[in-house]
Amino acid sequence: MNLDDPRLLRVADEVKKRLAIQKNAPLVVSIMGQTGVGKSSLINALFGTHLKTDPTRPCTKEIERIVLKGKAGHELWFYDLPGIGESDKADSEYLATYKRMLADSDIVLWAIHADNRSVVFDREALQRILESADSTYQIQLMSKLTFVLTKVDLITPSPWILAMLGNNSVFVPQKDTEAILAEKEQYYQETFIQPYKDSIISETYHDGQFDLSLPSLSYDEDAVYYKGFLDKGETNTLKKRFPKHAAVFDRLYDNYRVIACSSLFRFNLDFLLKVLINKLGVEAVERFSNFTSNSTMNQLPLAVAKKYRNIIVFDQVRKQLFFDLAKEI
Repeated sequence: MNLDDPRLLRVADEVKKRLAIQKNAPLVVSIMGQTGVGKSSLINALFGTHLKTDPTRPCTKEIERIVLKGKAGHELWFYDLPGIGESDKADSEYLATYKRMLADSDIVLWAIHADNRSVVFDREALQRILESADSTYQIQLMSKLTFVLTKVDLITPSPWILAMLGNNSVFVPQKDTEAILAEKEQYYQETFIQPYKDSIISETYHDGQFDLSLPSLSYDEDAVYYKGFLDKGETNTLKKRFPKHAAVFDRLYDNYRVIACSSLFRFNLDFLLKVLINKLGVEAVERFSNFTSNSTMNQLPLAVAKKYRNIIVFDQVRKQLFFDLAKEI
């Protein structure tokens, strides 16, 4: 073979160009869901953007693209999609857009209000998006989806714990709230993910030591794959059988967890980002990490956090405030 052959040189040059384009290509993340679930607030909390939010009226009427630049010059494109559930006509238009954006995005967040038991709109929207796709395309679509339960701060069977860390603080749910969130995670897994278990291939990066080949499990030099929906029970079984690979099995399972979070309390945002990075694969980790270097993602200034209360005590006889959490800490 003549390595100086002009044709080979042109091919090699073209390969280099394509690899460079792929390496520097922007990461595209879309967020979707019913109106009012807090999609814009979630983007703001995760990436420090300033999308308009409104507690009463839908703010996102058209697709809004936010471009963020990382330290190394990489770009992250975030698409905030209009909410569904406003009207049949609008939903038809939105759903066509959703399907297109799913194909164009690297990651898709599907936001669901944690305190809403109605899943009809979301379930039908997902069905309509997937029903016209062939099996190969369904696998591609399901690999990009991460379901997020938003506004979990509204679930208050008992007060949340505010852990003080000097001038910062972290919100932590108590055990009964944790139990409710776990039940909701399982319910939404059963509703949105398990029906499409045959279209799921979970993937995580290879840690250099993984060496198992099982019926649903495979690997190459870059990644480990699990075909189907890896539920909690099977995850625990694999961890007991192969304890040295426990972290790999946890990452594969986390890919299809429904993640409960709160933009207001900044609860679980770090875990959500970890799952997104894992889903993007080895080739995208370096680029995405430029936007996720904040080690205090879940922390809030104490002065801000102590104002998040929904009750004060007012002495009606004396006409004076008896207790105010914001002034007590």
